[in-house]
Amino acid sequence: MKRIIMKNNWMIMPALLFAAIYLSGCAASGVGSAAKEEALLMKVKENSNVVNPDKLVAQQIPTMQERALASRGEGRGLLAPLAGNLVSLASTAVKKIIANDKKKYAAVYDFGITDLYFYDQLSEEGPFDPVGMQFSGFKLVRTFINSGGAVDTALVADFTIDTTNIFEVINNSVFRLRVKSFDLRYAKAKVAQGSAKKLNMDFEISFICSYVGTDGKISEKVTLGKFYLLLRDMPLDKNQADYAPFYSGLKDSLLTGRSFLVPRSVGHYRNPIGEMKQAYSRGAYSIEVNVKESSKNNFVTRMLFENANMIIDASSSGLKSKLGKKL
Repeated sequence: MKRIIMKNNWMIMPALLFAAIYLSGCAASGVGSAAKEEALLMKVKENSNVVNPDKLVAQQIPTMQERALASRGEGRGLLAPLAGNLVSLASTAVKKIIANDKKKYAAVYDFGITDLYFYDQLSEEGPFDPVGMQFSGFKLVRTFINSGGAVDTALVADFTIDTTNIFEVINNSVFRLRVKSFDLRYAKAKVAQGSAKKLNMDFEISFICSYVGTDGKISEKVTLGKFYLLLRDMPLDKNQADYAPFYSGLKDSLLTGRSFLVPRSVGHYRNPIGEMKQAYSRGAYSIEVNVKESSKNNFVTRMLFENANMIIDASSSGLKSKLGKKL
């Protein structure tokens, strides 16, 4: 009987050894799987001087005749004020986007915030009047409970509105976003032990609103625009030589995409002498952020998209015409 047990033990031991080696290869590293009791926080930053009229130089819109004179060298610098806006913005069309496959080494999570106001005051000028625009950016924070039982910070991403070309806000009623700072300490996706400790990360940021047009039509949950931040081979180990340069290099980087200004709904207000006048609201909106993580490059697929068509939702492409001209 003793011989039979000893024989069975010798047969079991190789199997246990193989299982131990296999499991150790699949074990998560210390920088991955930070998902226990996670908390996703989002805070919007507001500043009433995003569009400061005192900092705007006067612009002149030339007529066809004035443009013809300028092209013949007979003008008097009529096109000069618009010189900074004559070049179109363009970006590479081919992007790598993490697939939606919820695999072993991928993680997906969402941030969201609602009931926000884009402007700090009503307007009599029109639905896209930028005066009083107070949205200046937002911050994302993801926390979790670490192995010691304490709350730890996994991610802090700070985004700010792009003010390098304020005329795009005034003239085109659109805005863009930049990275103010980015600090990734732990991944939610599992990172295999012994791997290169790199992470791929995608951010999809959507601005959404509901509004009432001048024709009385109610539009619900219109996507005003989308922004994308697609990051590849992000170092997770602070001891890696490329760790500090990678994250410092993200500072001030421009996100792919743009968004319309939040339209003001048409309504009314009572002026100081008691008269009811038509006015435009403070612009209610919400922000949704979808984040995807992947530590395996084979979970990343190639996708071709046209920047303008994907960024501005088709349902909002005729937004300004629906709202009507200002009074």
